[in-house]
Amino acid sequence: AAWKGAAALSLATLAACAPRLAPGTADALLDGLFAPPTAAEREGVLGQWASRDTGVPGFRVEWGRREEGGPRTLVVSHTVGGVRHFGAVRVPTGAAGRKLPVLVVAHGGERGVTPLEFFRSGRFAEEWVQVLPSYRAERLVASPLRWYRSGGPPSPWDRDVDDVMALLGATLAHVPEADGARVAVLGRSRGAGVALLAGVRDPRVRAVVAYSGPTDFFLPEVRRLAERAVRSRIPRLPGAGYMADSVLFALREGRITVARARVEVLRPSPPLLAHRLPPTQVHHGTADDEVPIAHAERLAHAVRALREPPVWEYHRYEGGGHRPRTLHGSRERAEAFLQRVADLPPSR
Repeated sequence: AAWKGAAALSLATLAACAPRLAPGTADALLDGLFAPPTAAEREGVLGQWASRDTGVPGFRVEWGRREEGGPRTLVVSHTVGGVRHFGAVRVPTGAAGRKLPVLVVAHGGERGVTPLEFFRSGRFAEEWVQVLPSYRAERLVASPLRWYRSGGPPSPWDRDVDDVMALLGATLAHVPEADGARVAVLGRSRGAGVALLAGVRDPRVRAVVAYSGPTDFFLPEVRRLAERAVRSRIPRLPGAGYMADSVLFALREGRITVARARVEVLRPSPPLLAHRLPPTQVHHGTADDEVPIAHAERLAHAVRALREPPVWEYHRYEGGGHRPRTLHGSRERAEAFLQRVADLPPSR
């Protein structure tokens, strides 16, 4: 509750500091921002990503715990992009001397992360090494009296993926049970976008499962949110404050160019680079009131239009909401999908 109050205050403050625009001015600004991206712009984004260093210098184990007769949990850190980043790793019972597939669990929201995000039952808990990243400027709470904060300013969906890639590399280098030939990413909400983008960017990722995530920031639904935000009515959604300040307000105030702003909208939009996805499974409810199902439909359309689409599953849940528990049967479908694709040969 305290976090929600603080988030509301932060957005209200951001909105209060932003003068309103006349409708015609706002429309012209948004027309330029949301025009369809070009092939050159897509290639430019790929080039930017390729130039980033996601190596794993400065690795260290911050804390560890082994439950009696049970799994081993580690909090680890490393540096990426000049900042220290924290994550947690869970190695299941009886894994010593074995190589197990790796599941990166990308969380949703902006409240930080705890090991409660790990799967604690079922095949993911028993047969996979799980990797749990924090995001920049977030806390990772290992226990009520033990927490860590990742450095750097927030960067939803963009540097989030840098951090995931670096933490994955650290895990593969320092956790002997982790099998680098069998890596999957599963994400929810904001984390679903992170999972899809990790699949686009990182050739080590062999499969992706995405729950209720944003996919295409050029959608009309996103433009409508932008129209509200640029007139100082910022929606209370994860990443909305960041996008409003770093893209919309920055463009309006001349802090960035239209070309730069368009890159910020393109980078978190995996349907525009769907040809680079590995085998992917998407879950979305028709009654999702946080991330419209249009995002999943847009990704499905992009994948199906490919000349050689990847292995692909799209599960649409009539009446399902934003929370995974409302998408009945999705956990079993995700486990079955990842067990099937974990042994596929590399897709690229």
